[in-house]
Amino acid sequence: MQIASGRTRRSRFLKASLSAALVPAFLAIGAPAFALSDLQPAGQTAPAATVPAANAPAATDQKPADAATAPAAGADASKTKGPVDISFDISKTPAAVQKMRQDIIEAATAGDVKKVAALMKANQTDLGPDNTGNDPESALKDMSGDGDGLEVLSIILDVLSTGYAHVGAGTPNEMYVWPYFTEKQLTALTPAEKVDLMRLVTAGDFADMQEYGSYNFYRVGLTADGKWKLFLSGN
Repeated sequence: MQIASGRTRRSRFLKASLSAALVPAFLAIGAPAFALSDLQPAGQTAPAATVPAANAPAATDQKPADAATAPAAGADASKTKGPVDISFDISKTPAAVQKMRQDIIEAATAGDVKKVAALMKANQTDLGPDNTGNDPESALKDMSGDGDGLEVLSIILDVLSTGYAHVGAGTPNEMYVWPYFTEKQLTALTPAEKVDLMRLVTAGDFADMQEYGSYNFYRVGLTADGKWKLFLSGN
């Protein structure tokens, strides 16, 4: 949902919002992880210091104040499918999740739309009802404001640079979802968390989200066995 500050956030938000009403509520789960953590593009050596997630706690496993068991924003807590845990520590995820996240980051950082699309195709990634029948490469280009798929790759990197939510542990729907805002009550965000969110969207978009009732920009979902389950926008 990037709409300003030199980026085409408004066009992103409008395009992302087209499928908002059609995305199943459970798929709206999201959560953050360390910004790019220790991952680096293929062919490059690890930098001296990794890029920190915006407002990520100094400790490796601090969590936002009310995150531990937060239901999806605007949702009835009784309808939440399994427990929710929000974390910034990517090392707490299964090795398969860490590897898939790294593969996505490396391909996106390199601007390799074909490689990102190949990962989606291999994992049968859900790209939402607006892209039903589209091959992943065409879908990425259609989502992207530049028409070449590069803008949407930057969105993927932005999303994966936040914390994540571990949802549905112990159920068939278990996933690790970025960003964690999909599992936060937006009216209860701390100032630091609002800054973190505004790395993805503008203040105007944040206000729209509050009116809408929940985070409704892009999210990435990986299953516990490392499958790229979804890349969706909407609530």
